[in-house]
Amino acid sequence: MDDYFLNKIHSQYSSNIISQKNRPYLIAEIGLNHNRDIELAQKMIHEAASCGANAVKFQSYTTDLFINNQVPDARVLYSIFKKYELNYVDHEILQNEAKKVGLDFISTPLTVDWVEHLAMLKAPFIKIASGDINNYLLLKEVVKKKVPLIISTGNSKLSEIASAASFFRVFNKKDVIFLHCISEYPASTHILNLSTIPFLHDQLKALIGFSDHSDGSDAAFASVLLGAVVVEKHFTLDKSLPGPDHAISSTPAELREIRKKIDLALIMRGEPRTEPYQEEKSGDVLGKRSIYNINGKLIPMRPRKHGLPKDSDYLDMI
Repeated sequence: MDDYFLNKIHSQYSSNIISQKNRPYLIAEIGLNHNRDIELAQKMIHEAASCGANAVKFQSYTTDLFINNQVPDARVLYSIFKKYELNYVDHEILQNEAKKVGLDFISTPLTVDWVEHLAMLKAPFIKIASGDINNYLLLKEVVKKKVPLIISTGNSKLSEIASAASFFRVFNKKDVIFLHCISEYPASTHILNLSTIPFLHDQLKALIGFSDHSDGSDAAFASVLLGAVVVEKHFTLDKSLPGPDHAISSTPAELREIRKKIDLALIMRGEPRTEPYQEEKSGDVLGKRSIYNINGKLIPMRPRKHGLPKDSDYLDMI
């Protein structure tokens, strides 16, 4: 593929710029961990801000349009999502709380009706779940809204990811970030396959991030070293709280560590260079060699004379 997707994304409703040169964009995914308790959700927003997150993310849906309660095997899932369903007013309250502490308010629309609601709220980004990477009815509604898009790729074949990318091209949707993701909770270290991050970057010519379902901060750190521009991590105040996702979520202490590690990774990653740093040159004279004639024998020795030896100087000695 040729270069198509943007390599720098700035939403009109956010002060954050996402690119490979900017500070990694850290999303604290609250998801369903608010337990439909607005005070708890507000406290989580404040904690996420204190941990250095750039955004909090929720899930927006109408359960009756999302899960078919007529299918017996789906009824348990239906009851869980119905229990934690937030209404529009809830979203307004939480968005205002996020604004107070300088965080972007992001959500994942799991049903088409919520695409319009999130547009009305002026969400700076819309996040698409892995399970909807080929839900083109939903994607079509999203691309109409002219809002930057973040989309996870968990449990997806490369052909499915490429098809989504082609779909965005058809609709001239360039401000898309793809998140490498392993849909296991928690994701085992041996299946993280973080080399997929630079691979997807090369294949799609797009910004790539990482939706991290693993324990700890190591994978997030490594993902940024490999080029991730976004890190998304489930967030909770207490792993022992009731609810389906708390146990696999990061606590405030863990999220702070992730912030620290991914910032360090960006510094360490740097960018490709063809010239040495000035700091390296201070040891140049004593650290490199020139050809010396010692008692009629040519020997490469330190220190370096004025001007580095040419390759041919050494090759002539072989």
